[in-house]
Amino acid sequence: MSPIAFVTDTTVNMPSEMARAYGIHVVPVYVIFGDQSYKDYEEMPPEVFYRRLAEYKRETGAMPTTSQPSPADFRAAYLALAEQGYTTAISVHVTAKASGTCQAAELAAEMVRDEIQVVVVDSESTSMQMGFMLIEAVEAVRAGGGVAEALAAIEAVKARSRLYFTVTEIEHLTASGRTQGAEAAAQAAVQVKPVVGLLDGVPKAVATERTYRGALKRVLALVREAAQGAPIKRMAVVHGGIEEKARAWAPEAAAALGFQGEPLVVDFGPALAVHFGPGLLGVAAQWA
Repeated sequence: MSPIAFVTDTTVNMPSEMARAYGIHVVPVYVIFGDQSYKDYEEMPPEVFYRRLAEYKRETGAMPTTSQPSPADFRAAYLALAEQGYTTAISVHVTAKASGTCQAAELAAEMVRDEIQVVVVDSESTSMQMGFMLIEAVEAVRAGGGVAEALAAIEAVKARSRLYFTVTEIEHLTASGRTQGAEAAAQAAVQVKPVVGLLDGVPKAVATERTYRGALKRVLALVREAAQGAPIKRMAVVHGGIEEKARAWAPEAAAALGFQGEPLVVDFGPALAVHFGPGLLGVAAQWA
């Protein structure tokens, strides 16, 4: 067993088999339809969510919302790890500038400080960009490192990774209010496709294109620009309920970025799709 436990939340979008392989413990965010609250993925898997979303919008004209895990949720997760023999946990979460998840984790860490040391890390991102941080941290510990080496690995990935995607339903961006620049895209005289990036921990509409294809090309261009010629080490195609389209685009995206492997294809998941809408498509990439 690794001497250090790793915890994250369901916005990581990491396939369950991958999380198990890396020993990563995932705490669910909540998705809320009216007065009904559901655990992200566990009680509201993506295939159910997208169907329920369409029905809910049609029936009520309203949008679902989300809520971070409670301090009690995190406390239970940390105590379970302590019971398993862990003395330290590194808890990596969705950007604190768009969610209260890190704050809830910090409160729980204080509650359990006599049982287990918990280091809470703001990923300043989400989805598989955050996932790549966790993978590198786990690998650093498996190579013999400790907390310092794991945290250094996370910071290195922060500096050498990006998440960009385009969205098709701008109403989710404006209803959520978490994406800077969404209003300008929504008010454009001609319908445009925003390109969203997680920059300095904030979701921002960084560009607009007239067509979906143009937006996807801009996504890839932004990743290439950020990587500055460095080889892509890990890559995931992220999507909002359009797996077939995402898998069809994945080889093109990999070729455009010079990625030699097979990209991971992951759904953005209910808790993120609430804020960015179904139909989104993009890339999380880490470079060497």
